Amino acid sequence: MNDVREPIQKRSIEKKKKILDIGFALFCEKGYYKTNTIEIAKRADISIGTLYSYFKDKKQIYIAAFHDYLEDISNQLLEKLSLQQPFSLSSFVENWICYYIDLYADTGQALAQLRMMISEDTDINRHFSNFENEYFLKIIELLKKNGLEQDDLFEKVYTCCILIDALRQEKSAFSHKGLDFNIFKNQVQKTVISLLST
Repeated sequence: MNDVREPIQKRSIEKKKKILDIGFALFCEKGYYKTNTIEIAKRADISIGTLYSYFKDKKQIYIAAFHDYLEDISNQLLEKLSLQQPFSLSSFVENWICYYIDLYADTGQALAQLRMMISEDTDINRHFSNFENEYFLKIIELLKKNGLEQDDLFEKVYTCCILIDALRQEKSAFSHKGLDFNIFKNQVQKTVISLLST
């Protein structure tokens, strides 16, 4: 098998993106174990040899596809958050929650699939743990740029992310009967502001 290549020509870049898009759709639809590279190549209308010239195996396609998907969403979120001027912690937190819920509204199936593979595969776990750390650090960078300096900011941002994602899950994927979403949202917002204020 040849070494995988990084495409430079437009046509090759498009072919690689098509492999990732089709792979992502299949992984979300059928799961990691029920998807194979032959099916990805067939749907992408390329030979299996061409697929392997871009990716060494199915796991590499999986990691790259989910990475691109999450990176696109997190870049949109960070861009929206960085536009807020003048800075106020309460409006930053309110925007963070609203943008996060909106941007991740239709990601339930993809995130469920990713969570399962994170718990089952150490390479996938390591990759997305590092990805998450980079996201936390970018949020921290935004906060520090706006004068928020604390020794334990990494841990606080991590806690905030858990709370905000629980809110997203409640809104879009896993609603609890009897729970008032607006009250829950207000509680999360107050808790995040309080955490980042002390």
